[in-house]
Amino acid sequence: MIEGISIERFRGDYEGLERMAHASWRDEYGQASFPNFYRPAFLRYLFDRIPEAKKDHLAAAYKGGEIVAFLANLPQKFHLRGHVYSAIYSCLLVVRKEYLRQGIALDLIRAAVEGNKKYNYDFSLLTLETGHRSTLMMDKLRAEGNRIEPIRKSGVLILDLGRVDASEDLKRYEKAVIRLIGAHRAPKAAPGVTLREYRASDLDACHALLDRYRDTVELARVCDKGELAPELDCPDVARTLVWEKDGRVQAMINFILHDHLGKIVERWAWINHVAFPDLSPAERVSFLRAYLARIREDGFIGTIDFTKRGWPAGPFYRARFIPYPRAVNLVSWTFNPDISLAGIPIVYEIQV
Repeated sequence: MIEGISIERFRGDYEGLERMAHASWRDEYGQASFPNFYRPAFLRYLFDRIPEAKKDHLAAAYKGGEIVAFLANLPQKFHLRGHVYSAIYSCLLVVRKEYLRQGIALDLIRAAVEGNKKYNYDFSLLTLETGHRSTLMMDKLRAEGNRIEPIRKSGVLILDLGRVDASEDLKRYEKAVIRLIGAHRAPKAAPGVTLREYRASDLDACHALLDRYRDTVELARVCDKGELAPELDCPDVARTLVWEKDGRVQAMINFILHDHLGKIVERWAWINHVAFPDLSPAERVSFLRAYLARIREDGFIGTIDFTKRGWPAGPFYRARFIPYPRAVNLVSWTFNPDISLAGIPIVYEIQV
């Protein structure tokens, strides 16, 4: 540990964390766009649901009164092969740029692992961007003998809504592909498909749709209705659109409102939950096209989905989503010696 730096429970200094994270990410990404995962409203949406007794799951490194590193550990439940396990979703690791490669991130991770063992969690999930320095750090920890298992790689699907190039500085071949498949044209909703905003009275129906993933996906996040409710509707952070058909909610799509910071600031919709199990293939495409038309009307520049999360990718392609040249790897730091998550191809999880 560097002299003068302490690792402790996050003090709740959201604005300081956002400033520190922005400086670190801008140093790494340069002028390229990156999502603002550290917007205080989004962090509160995630952290306010953690019980007070477990607020030590939010770990930070401080030098005096200044935050210099951070790691969040979100308690979750997962259904695996007929059993429900207690787990952690580890995310939002960031280190102030002046302190990179000085061991602070490893100290934070090791402190979090000790806490996970203290609370008897069965495993911790981590999402690592391909080629990112966090991936190299996990390789180092795995080489030390820690049981870190690769689960699956997810691709990224995006939709171009006309302003992407100005924000993202797309490469020539990326723009050519977008034009080739027609993704530069404004999406149009299919006739007869009308989506509406989620209402509190839809909670039971949405929970029932999402809970079905435990029967179709080997590793599936499970939660009660009280946990799900704030994910479906949180002002300026999370929204849900539903399709009510034949008198009941038969499809829903939930997304996070993330600002991407690049040449300019643009808002994107990051898909968190999708469920349409009883729709026909054609109806699924119509539902997604209605979603795309709706978010375009609402001013979003684009939307992002990650593959292999429980719902089929085919309707997304037919609705003019396109693969983006980026991938993320889901890994598990597995503590329970009686289970293994290695190689599970599909995982239903939250999208941070």
